[in-house]
Amino acid sequence: MLWVEPEGPPTPLNTTLETSSDNPSGDPHGQAHHAGEAAGKVIGGGIGLVVGVGIFLLMFGPVLWAPLWAAFTAAIRVKLLAHNGWLTAGAAIAAFLAVAFVQFLLLVQKSPLLRYPAVLLFSLAWVGGLWWELTSPPHNWLLPPPWRTPGTWAIVAVGVGTVIYSGLYLLILTRFGKGRWAKKWQLIK
Repeated sequence: MLWVEPEGPPTPLNTTLETSSDNPSGDPHGQAHHAGEAAGKVIGGGIGLVVGVGIFLLMFGPVLWAPLWAAFTAAIRVKLLAHNGWLTAGAAIAAFLAVAFVQFLLLVQKSPLLRYPAVLLFSLAWVGGLWWELTSPPHNWLLPPPWRTPGTWAIVAVGVGTVIYSGLYLLILTRFGKGRWAKKWQLIK
């Protein structure tokens, strides 16, 4: 069937904007600022979620980084030797759990002889690793970036960042070392 043009002139659109006490601007959509407020809440919530996840990763980065790195390297080594998916997954899970347990054991200690060096080591690894990753040339992200010697200011920046991060990290950890369950795990009593 062919399309037939309508007879006569097209009907005009109703584009008259009328103002009223409810719509003083004459906006055809009524109160447009309600849509803007809803969009702002959605955008603000999304930005808040991204900032919250970023803070979570920065605070728990050292705790997550070492077990994940151990699992990843164990999986790569076992995969190269055995070519077995189940064995690779088992080795990765075992390495993750072993390193996570050692970290838990060190970080839950109340003794400064064990706790402070562990926190300093994890903080130095995290801050130094972030510096190493962010200042390196483009590379395969599955492998460590190529090593280059840091300059004096880079060493100072990593040192200051490590001290600040260690302080924040210790403030967060004080909450976890106060429970009754933590008494069982003390290596030095």
